[in-house]
Amino acid sequence: MGRVITFAGLPFREAESGVKRAPITGGDMKEMSAEVIRIAPRATLTEAVPEGSDRYLFTLTGGAKVSGGGRSVTMTEETFAVIAEGTKLTVANPNAAETTLISVLAPPANSAKRPGFSGGIVAAARATTPVHDLPAEKKQRIYFVGKDAAQSERAHAMIVVYVKDTVTSLHMHPNAESLFVFLSGKTRFTVNGKDVIVERGQATYFPMGDRHGLRVAEGEGVSFLEFHVPAAFVTVKD
Repeated sequence: MGRVITFAGLPFREAESGVKRAPITGGDMKEMSAEVIRIAPRATLTEAVPEGSDRYLFTLTGGAKVSGGGRSVTMTEETFAVIAEGTKLTVANPNAAETTLISVLAPPANSAKRPGFSGGIVAAARATTPVHDLPAEKKQRIYFVGKDAAQSERAHAMIVVYVKDTVTSLHMHPNAESLFVFLSGKTRFTVNGKDVIVERGQATYFPMGDRHGLRVAEGEGVSFLEFHVPAAFVTVKD
């Protein structure tokens, strides 16, 4: 079944000094593992990306410097980073305010193997990444992982922008899991057959075969970060 997650109510634990983590997804998701990571000013997170997995980071608030494998990238707010398997990475918050990251492993450790991202570490800021217009669907997309962005068969990731009358009807993906992280506006989302209003500070996720649909709840539009895992997926509409 689909789930609505509110970040403020998550059970954060201190993983290391100045670093708190809380899961977004649960055991019902087999193809991805997502969490919220909060890094205090001047604190640092250090760990390795498991073999067979891509690691994706998105700066929901604040900024970070991500280093590993001889590379380093600076992430401003709403920047997406892709980190290759096996990379020993350091995520540092050099700023005076807390940084909040969305972190996704695709797939989780010890899962089925698919070809993944092999470019070390790359980052793309929302503000400077090309926007693809889809006028027939009344939406825009900003690709981070996929054929028009970082190459991987493990996931497809993008920001999607709706205008006030954009509608995505009920549908499901029989061979992929989905995660939506809301960035702006209020979205009317159909979850388990019921409409809920979600906004920034919340996420929804759906196991394979779980029906969902969405539209703008109020105002001029919404935007959200969207993952489908794995990258090759089928959409079946009602």
